[in-house]
Amino acid sequence: MDRIDPTPLDEALARILSEPSWAQQILTATAVTLATEEPFLVATTADIDTVLTSVAELLLSGLPDVVADEAMERAASALPMPGPRETQSTYALRLRAAAGAV
Repeated sequence: MDRIDPTPLDEALARILSEPSWAQQILTATAVTLATEEPFLVATTADIDTVLTSVAELLLSGLPDVVADEAMERAASALPMPGPRETQSTYALRLRAAAGAV
């Protein structure tokens, strides 16, 4: 059987599909920030939302509003609830797992 060489369009599509989505990038960057800035503080919904919003503003600036809004909605809907007395670093581990499922 003859092998068909990929076209530039095939290569571009493969590259796009292999990159993390905007929502995954938001969640992963939020997890990194929570785990490194104040890892031993108790994770609160307010603190998580603040970090998520800051990260999203940085990552999504310059994108069309419809793309940014959809990415933020997907990221926000995937956020796990913090457990009682769960530290930010522990929460960040669960958040990274959630990012992989988006």
